[in-house]
Order: sequence, then structure tokens, then C-alpha cells
Amino acid sequence: MASSLTAGFCSFCSCPKQKKKKLEFPRVRSSQSFKDEGKRADIVDANLSTLRKRIEEVKKKEMLCCRLENGWNYKRSYDDHYRNRKRADILYGLVQVMGFVGGAVGFVFLSGSLCLFLVSFLVNLSSLSH
Repeated sequence: MASSLTAGFCSFCSCPKQKKKKLEFPRVRSSQSFKDEGKRADIVDANLSTLRKRIEEVKKKEMLCCRLENGWNYKRSYDDHYRNRKRADILYGLVQVMGFVGGAVGFVFLSGSLCLFLVSFLVNLSSLSH
């Protein structure tokens, strides 16, 4: 009873019907026959090899004529900067470790010398008082 009332009410008010949108995925196109499939694959391979050759030619031309400008060759300067920064960081870490080791060894020698001095000083004081 209630469902018939709401259905009649909606038709009376002319409420817009909400449709759910279906997601449509792109469909994969298959070739018409097996003969045609081989030809298309050969054409694609030929186009890719031609494109690779052209890209290599452009890279060679840019490397020869414009070394300092931005373009395909920007990576070399970035690599040099990164490599130099990495070397500097490694060198800084090495110096820091050597400082810690040197400080520890120096502290051992200094504390040992101080202990020897105090022991010899106390022995000297005790031998003088007798």
C-alpha cells in the first residue's frame, strides 16, 4: 500500500528519476583475422625501430652542438653535481670519524698520563714524609 502511494506521489510531483551511471571501460579491439594481426605487429615494430633511430640521431646531434644548454643533455651536469656532492659527503663523514677516533685515543693517553702523574706524585709524597 505504501509503495503504491509513493509511486503515485512521484508521478504526481514529476520527480526526476535517478539513473545509475555504468562505468564503461575501453574495449580491446581484436583483429579481424589471424593474417591481419601479423601485418599490424610488423608495422608497429617497424615504426618503433624508426622512432628509436631518430631519437638516437637527435641525441647525437644535441651532444655535438649544444653541450651547455638545457635539453636532452641536462642529466650530465646533474650527475656531475650529484657525484661531487656525494664525494664531499663521504669525505666529510670520513674526517668526522677520524676526529672521533683521534679524540678517543687522545683522551685515553691523556687520562693515562694524568693517572701515572698522580700515582707517582702520591708515592713521592709518601716517601718524603717517612
